[in-house]
Amino acid sequence: MSAKRTSELKPLAGRRVLVTRAAEQAAALSDALARLGAEPIIVPTIAFVPPKSFAELDQAIARLDQIDYLLLTSVNAVTAFFDRLTTLGYDHRALGHLQTVAVGPKSAATLENFGVTADLVPDDFRAEGVVALLKDRVSGKRLLYPKAALARDLIPAELTAAGAEVIAPVAYASAVPVNAASRLQSALVEGLDLLTFTASSTVQNFVDLLDAESLQLARQVPVASIGPLTSETARKLGFKVVVEPESSTLDDLVTALITYFTSVNS
Repeated sequence: MSAKRTSELKPLAGRRVLVTRAAEQAAALSDALARLGAEPIIVPTIAFVPPKSFAELDQAIARLDQIDYLLLTSVNAVTAFFDRLTTLGYDHRALGHLQTVAVGPKSAATLENFGVTADLVPDDFRAEGVVALLKDRVSGKRLLYPKAALARDLIPAELTAAGAEVIAPVAYASAVPVNAASRLQSALVEGLDLLTFTASSTVQNFVDLLDAESLQLARQVPVASIGPLTSETARKLGFKVVVEPESSTLDDLVTALITYFTSVNS
């Protein structure tokens, strides 16, 4: 097979691409990269853990009959919420009376695994999209928003201003994986062609894990970001973002990577 034909079929051939997603989520991106010829270097800079207390979430679940909308803004939120729902002895039937909002197609697909079809999915797969979708619908309504410990206050603030009562218990938290620092330093020394970040927290943790010398080396590597918020964080922390898909999904990120490396290779 000619070199040109190989580059067409494997546009990421020979490229070492860092994947910083949580371990249980890394395969979706790393497998796609491998199919395109890249060598995915998987070093999670984030791990998802239970919150310090489930008390607020448990109280909210006990009052599901009083909820009008359930807002699930990530795959992690879907999984954490339903894990707790099951632990407390409920199932998807407890949600039959309310409107379920999934932030995007991946969250909606995860919901399907729990027997629930999302009633609403915004066009913009971010918190901003959820606000735009709901702000004219929720006056006088009660919303349940199981969130990450470090989630932005955008949804509660904006939808409260729109007249809703927003109940926002912490459903999950995050931590830095063990041994991540040494693994990152080794990956940087061995050489990387691209860093990928799929959340602002993965960028911040990445920076926090490195010493000054390693961080200087890392900032010389171009970055692919899942979306504008992650890109903003990366740029503020001194990185050069060269890839950002129009839509904040993994599939679109992979498509954008193909475009980027095709242009680099040509």
